[in-house]
Amino acid sequence: MSTRGTDVKRWRSWSLQRRVLVGAAAVATIVLVLGLTAFAVTLDRILYSSAQDSARVQAAQVADVVGKGEAPVEAALEEIPGHGSILQIIERRGGVVASSEVARRAPITKLRPAPGSVALDQVTGIPGETGEPHAIVAQGVRDPRGAEFVVVVGTPLDVATDTVQTATGLLAIGATTLLVLLLVLIWRILRQALQPVERIRSEVARITRVRGRGHLTVPPSGDEIARLAETMNLMLDRLEQADATTRRFVSDASHELRSPLATIIAAIDVAARSKPLDRTTDQGRDEVIASEALRMQRLVDDLLTLAKADDGLPLALQDVDVDDLVDVEVRRLRATVEFRVTASISAARVTGDPVRLSQAIRNLVDNAARHTTGGVDLGVGVDGGDVVVTVDNDGPPIPESERGRVFDRFARLEEARGRDRGGSGLGLAIVRTVVEAHGGTVHAGASPTGQCRFEIRLPGDGASSA
Repeated sequence: MSTRGTDVKRWRSWSLQRRVLVGAAAVATIVLVLGLTAFAVTLDRILYSSAQDSARVQAAQVADVVGKGEAPVEAALEEIPGHGSILQIIERRGGVVASSEVARRAPITKLRPAPGSVALDQVTGIPGETGEPHAIVAQGVRDPRGAEFVVVVGTPLDVATDTVQTATGLLAIGATTLLVLLLVLIWRILRQALQPVERIRSEVARITRVRGRGHLTVPPSGDEIARLAETMNLMLDRLEQADATTRRFVSDASHELRSPLATIIAAIDVAARSKPLDRTTDQGRDEVIASEALRMQRLVDDLLTLAKADDGLPLALQDVDVDDLVDVEVRRLRATVEFRVTASISAARVTGDPVRLSQAIRNLVDNAARHTTGGVDLGVGVDGGDVVVTVDNDGPPIPESERGRVFDRFARLEEARGRDRGGSGLGLAIVRTVVEAHGGTVHAGASPTGQCRFEIRLPGDGASSA
């Protein structure tokens, strides 16, 4: 993935509040830098223009004295105050005729405008100075005798430079302070504005945990957030009605199907006993019908169990010896299958519904028996304060990406579809429903020897069976 794609993904993973704050900070910083740059350039041009105008005035005054012959050229500068500027009178085609005290005899510029013309320049490194910048104005003049001279005025720009730096620095400090205050204000406004949204999110999460029952608190503000909460309440009402209708249908259908299924199974059993024994074809057909009817009956029972669980699975709580439940499954399995069945059982007791817990353990055992290639291992033990039940089979472990989905209703892994005969896809969903109703957890993984493992953890009651 390119760096740009990574940056975009990271940006989208941020919260809305963080993205708005960072975006506002970036835009404000760019505006601040551009504003400070424009301010510094503008102020520098203004001060430079002011220094240049001052130099023009001084040059015009000196040129007026020289042009009118009011004083000898060598003494013309004595008539004009320097005000910190460097003043020179240079023969247009010769050397320095007169110079202010701060300047040497070397010309400070190469500008040689004709009489009546003015030339401008900005230089650094004037002889005798320490590299300070100067605004140079050179004005050509002709004295009454016809001699041509150039009046040069160099106004120092160090004060202007210091002024620009100081003003820009103070403005940067003030603008940065205002930027920080603005970001704090934006953060507080965002947090206050998003609080109702976060409250709606937390309430929706709570409603999701209790399977869609409940309503959102509508803020009294009457703004967009309030209208969002009202719309979501309407949606939750429709979802709750649809969910209730579906669960009622499943429950009613399961109840209605149980009676005819029981009748069909009983009729097949009676017909099988009353027919002659040599009618092998009819007998095989009846066995298939009976098997499929029993399978349909188990599916109906599973659907009914899950429908009840959606409304809160009823539990008849009492002390349950989990090791006895597992021992029953071990003996049942050994009596009905030909592959190896091993067990490691320790005394363990929980508070729960023995019928439901037995159903959950049996579903795990039946699932292992359908998928094993050579054996099933069962275990019961105590780990800390939890009772742990493990069911292993020597098939491959479930891929990590599928270990959560395998407990969904009607979930069937692709690699198991061809050989998972007799499973309805509801057995593991019932296991999770029963275990979670008892405050426990169930997950799929791998045993220390690399076999497929399902593990149930139930909170123990601190006692063990005798």
